[in-house]
Amino acid sequence: MLSKMSSTEYQVDRRELHFVVNETLQAGKLCEFPNFAEFDEEMFTMIINEASTFAEQVLAPINVNGDRQGCKIENGAVVTPDGFTDAWRKLGEGGWLSMSLPSEFGGQGIPEVIAVIGKETQLAANQGFTIGASLTTGAANLIYTFGSDLQKNNFCQNMFSGKWAGTMCLTEPHAGSAVGDVITSATKHEEGHYLIKGTKQFITNGDHDMAENIVHLLLARTPNSQQGTKGISLFIVPKKRPDGSQNDITLVSIEHKMGINGSPTCVLSFGDNDDCHGYLLEAENMGMEQMFKLMNEARLLVGLQGLAGASAAVQNAWAYANERTQGPSSIHPEKKASIIEFPDVRRMLMHMKAVTEGLRALMYTSAWYIDMANHGPEAHSEKYQDLLDLHIPICKAFGTDQGFDVARTGIQVLGGVGFTKHFPLEQNIRDQKIGSIYEGTNGIQALDLVGRKFTSKKGQLIKVLEKELCWFDNRSLEGELKGWVDEWNNYRTLMFESIDSMIKIGETKGKDGYVLYAANMLDLMGDVLCCFYLLKQAENAQNKWKGMINLKVSQKELLADNQEAQFYWNKLRTVEYYVWSILPRALSNAKTVKNANLSPLNALSLIHISEPTRRTPISY
Repeated sequence: MLSKMSSTEYQVDRRELHFVVNETLQAGKLCEFPNFAEFDEEMFTMIINEASTFAEQVLAPINVNGDRQGCKIENGAVVTPDGFTDAWRKLGEGGWLSMSLPSEFGGQGIPEVIAVIGKETQLAANQGFTIGASLTTGAANLIYTFGSDLQKNNFCQNMFSGKWAGTMCLTEPHAGSAVGDVITSATKHEEGHYLIKGTKQFITNGDHDMAENIVHLLLARTPNSQQGTKGISLFIVPKKRPDGSQNDITLVSIEHKMGINGSPTCVLSFGDNDDCHGYLLEAENMGMEQMFKLMNEARLLVGLQGLAGASAAVQNAWAYANERTQGPSSIHPEKKASIIEFPDVRRMLMHMKAVTEGLRALMYTSAWYIDMANHGPEAHSEKYQDLLDLHIPICKAFGTDQGFDVARTGIQVLGGVGFTKHFPLEQNIRDQKIGSIYEGTNGIQALDLVGRKFTSKKGQLIKVLEKELCWFDNRSLEGELKGWVDEWNNYRTLMFESIDSMIKIGETKGKDGYVLYAANMLDLMGDVLCCFYLLKQAENAQNKWKGMINLKVSQKELLADNQEAQFYWNKLRTVEYYVWSILPRALSNAKTVKNANLSPLNALSLIHISEPTRRTPISY
């Protein structure tokens, strides 16, 4: 029987993270900014190592149990899987909830490009646990940004430390993604607080036993507010009020889900007894404006969920392919072949690796844009914010779709055992699927990209991107890198031609025709951008590789004995694969966008059935 140990234990690729953050993005230069002056590259390396160890030793061991045991309701409250409460305590004590939050209330104040290391590794180790933790960070940051001094003092320190947890309560049973349809009400009381009444659904970590209190940030309407999103306000609604008394919040149920079973997804009822206290955040009718502050953080984090799932899948599949033997070896005829010798398996593994590293390059660069926009020179902050706003829907949608596909390919590498619960990829792919659905479905992300970001500021975001992608235009490139960049330049041109083509389609075929193939446009941009950031890594890797070559040692000998040389060589081969074997799928997306076929809009009925078929939800 094949041992499962090496293919199930999660280990972080610390060398890859160091290369991306310190060598390529040169995060150490952020320490020149006043807000990061207390840090240096050595400290960033230490954080990489500590974050990796925490994910490996604390979160990974409880991942499978979190899925198998799941959450349950006892005495009207959620009980989380064994080990989750202790892990939450360590998460707070280690400062992992407040990595990039300000130091005023106990935050670590580290750059976002370093904080994403903790987020990725935690998600890769245990998605069910980590996604709820991220909402505490987001909710605490909103209170810190928009709250009064009293609200900050009442909530921030306890949330930064993990003593209290946080949620976002947006979705209602009748509304789904249409936030403007929210009907939960908030009526001002003479004592200054508001009385909240309504029901919220799909609330991640809406109730649990890991923290002493849960602070809900909830969207609601005040009396006589205008319809749509402009009439929505944001309220702090704690499970326990600041005076310690229990608020009027009822746990209705938890969802029985396909994945992330360690995370309780709740239906919550507010104000059943007309005594649910909510505290207005800043002012009425500003809820959506405030929520947009959280959107970039939340959507980048969901994109990281796809990256993290892909990263774990690559590791699982690679370990298994090295262990699994089948048939005679072509390298050592006297032995059985590890399946990693088979060309098709090597192709699948390289595809998984290239996509994963492309996603990491995209996500980490976007985090770097956050730091530059918020903490860099003021003269350049708008540029980096524009780049970030354009990248976020791509990170979220492309990241989660591609991460899911990497896990699918990983199961194919494992074959039959990949379809069983004995190996982690079965859970991995189930946990990942939600990423393309929540925090705005991937279709909504595509609409946001082409319907909002393309036209924002009269097309300024696209113009800023055009300038950013000129990075290689005046650089002296040599060898294979020059050929890769020349090939990528063809796709860069194709991408901007496709954007122009799509805009013209909108002018001739209307709004529906314009957005019909928005998803194809997003995928096209995802591949072009991932490849661009990988090529920047390749430039760095090529310089390091060339510095290792000398006349005394052959390339073969160098690769046999030197792990650093092996790393840079494999990085170059990975980028090479992306250019020649992944990037060409952009041609298909560009052709689809250009064709602008309207048959989905013109069909009278997509499905012909004699009688309407309805399925009622299953009761548990």
